[in-house]
Amino acid sequence: MKSYAPKAVLFLHAFPLNKDMFVHQFSALEREKIPYIALDYPGFGEEPPPRGEVSVERLTDFVVSRLDSLGVEKVVPVGDSMGGYIMFDLWRRYRKLVEGFVFVATRAEGETEEGKKARYNLIGRVKKEGKEFLIDMMLENQTSPLTKKDPQKMNALRCMMEKATVEGIVKTLRALAERPDSTNLLKEINVPTLVVAGKDDDKVTPPEIVRKIAEGIEGSIYVELENSAHLPPFENPEGFNRVLLDFLKDTAL
Repeated sequence: MKSYAPKAVLFLHAFPLNKDMFVHQFSALEREKIPYIALDYPGFGEEPPPRGEVSVERLTDFVVSRLDSLGVEKVVPVGDSMGGYIMFDLWRRYRKLVEGFVFVATRAEGETEEGKKARYNLIGRVKKEGKEFLIDMMLENQTSPLTKKDPQKMNALRCMMEKATVEGIVKTLRALAERPDSTNLLKEINVPTLVVAGKDDDKVTPPEIVRKIAEGIEGSIYVELENSAHLPPFENPEGFNRVLLDFLKDTAL
């Protein structure tokens, strides 16, 4: 976690990574003296495994409790993938906290029946086989061709994923499978919003899926970043930081 101002950028990571996926944004915001907070979800990164079951709502409550403990009153969340699901729930239940949104490689729709079945199949395999096969699959599905050619980046992503606990993975997969549909919220969002897709994301959240968020939010900005798939902040940090900083300066952060 970094910086504790009444207003801050809030980084919400993708599954099954942790806050380190935003390491390139931390340094960029520090140079600009923009306050930020980055959290690991229970069972990921430095956070111990969750107690009890996990849902998107419980993850949101976890995030909000941390913000409360730091005295943060307003945030601009930057959420990649499942981070976006938490952002929708923030708008649903904690709207007064939100100063703006940066949705990254995510979707508003709930999980399809086919998607639920796939996630529950993954849960069964992780319980039997452990997490290594899942990490291999995520590295393949979440990264662009250019990222795959960069051993340093791929190794860093693998190290982040390996910090995830089996318990955290299993419980969070269930939460992802059962997440609510948020498409009805899009027309209600009336804060500055940036939507970013990875141009090479053809397996997880293709640009045409991500673009639907921008199309549903009046006045939002939509950007597709080259040389990135499902993890634009880490895969193409230069391009992502450029659009992020431009947006944050426009929202008075």
